[in-house]
This record gives sequence, C-alpha cells and structure tokens, in this order.
Amino acid sequence: MMNNILQDPSPSALKQGVEANTIESFKTWGKWAKLELQQDPEIAWTASDIPFFLFNVVLGLVPQSGITAAESLKTVVNVTSRARTRKLPMGWWVGLTNPDPGLGQLLEDQGWMPAATLTGMAMELQTLAEPASLPPGLTISTVKDGESLETWCQLMTSVSEFPDFAAEAWLDMYRGMEIVDDPLWSLYLGSFQGKPVSTPALFLGAGVAGIHGVTTLPDYRGKGIATAMTYPPLLAAREQGYRMGVLFSSEMAIDIYRKIGFQEYGEGDIYMWQPDEDA
Repeated sequence: MMNNILQDPSPSALKQGVEANTIESFKTWGKWAKLELQQDPEIAWTASDIPFFLFNVVLGLVPQSGITAAESLKTVVNVTSRARTRKLPMGWWVGLTNPDPGLGQLLEDQGWMPAATLTGMAMELQTLAEPASLPPGLTISTVKDGESLETWCQLMTSVSEFPDFAAEAWLDMYRGMEIVDDPLWSLYLGSFQGKPVSTPALFLGAGVAGIHGVTTLPDYRGKGIATAMTYPPLLAAREQGYRMGVLFSSEMAIDIYRKIGFQEYGEGDIYMWQPDEDA
C-alpha cells in the first residue's frame, strides 16, 4: 500500500486522486453480503435490494480517451432501462474526471434529476499545522467496538437525514464489511461534554487520504468542532506516509476546509433516478 502513495502534487494528479478515492471507498462496500459491486468496461456500479440511491449508485463513466457521445448515450439508456426493471432508486456520480461533458444533460433527458453538487478539494499534508488545542469541552476518539460504531452510524445518518430503513442498512453494512477492523478505514467520534455530536471518517485509497462522512449536530455548529474533527484523520494519514488529503465538500463547509489548507479542484454532481410511482 505504501508503494502506491501519490507523490505528484500537480492539479491533474490531485483531481484524479480526489475522484479515485471516492470511487474506491464505494467499492469497499462490496464486502457486505447484501450489496454487489458490478463492473462493465465503461462503468462500475453498486447494486442491492435496498430502495435508497446510495446503495444503488453508478460510479461514473470510466475515464478513457475517445469516448463518443453515442457511446455515452448508449450507456445511459442501458442503465436507465436496468433501473426501470429493478424499480429501485439509483444514483449516478458525474465526477471531476468524467470524460463526457454532456453526460449530465444525457441523464436529465432520460429522467434523472440533479440532486447535489459537491466541490472536490485537496491539500498537501506536510503543510498541515496541528492545532494548539481543541474547542473547550470537545473530546475525539476512534471507533474501536460495536457500541461506538452504532453511535457513529446513528449520528451520521440522522444528521444526513437518512430514512430509518437506510440508517439501519448503513449500520448493517458497516458491520458486515467489518469496517472497524479494516486498515483502510478509520472512524472518528467527537463528543461535546460527553455527548456525541460529530463524525468524520478516513479512507486510505487510490494513494491519498480521503475524508468522508463529516457531520455535526446542528445545535453544535459554529463552535469550531467540524474544523477540529478534520485534523486527527489527516494527521494520522500523514504519520502513515500519505502526502495528499482529499475530500468532497458541500457548499456550507468549503470555508472550513479552505482555512485548513484545502484548495478546490472542480465540482462533481449527483443525479438520482426514482421509479415512476415515487417520482
């Protein structure tokens, strides 16, 4: 794993690292028996029987030279047909390295809806300065057992407003893929005066250190907690030899990451497809 660590800080390499880390993180979900990772030459996707788009998501077109608009259209039509047959919500990630700039419009033409836009960000970890202290009342721990894993998942999914069935499936997935014992994953839990209030996760994939699953309870925002929670996973990755940190940020959190040292490298879009009766 150490031999694959990204050393190149060029914008093109960082853009690819941001994208690849997210895709590789989704692929680890295939360790869970209830979800299957499927791969075609042009796309990869996850498939399950759970009617929630994050458990049935296309991981974008495989970057390749010479892809034509006709080939993109064929792929979109085939996946949409599959979605109609399965009658389950699906997501489609259109990321930073998407080879077809017209893919979003193709998806909308086939009935997919734009759901969110995220900003890809990256930084060189040697520039990261460890904060002198935590916000008063905040303690940070790593998830090491089933009880803290359940707390982490309940917090992350509630702040993210997952429906109950999807929140239960998320915990089941993390248990099934044995995430606590996976050396590529580390989950962190922030508690304010003993109350769990914030989550991030670290995923070491595609040669970079990816920050995922960042949430903070609304009543505890504006206290510097989200900023403080970002440092431990990045510092841990740096201690393991990783040079680049990456993440996708919502519009609300961009300023937090800029202050830490992250820079923007483009935007990615999530599209959703819903069965007709749920549209």
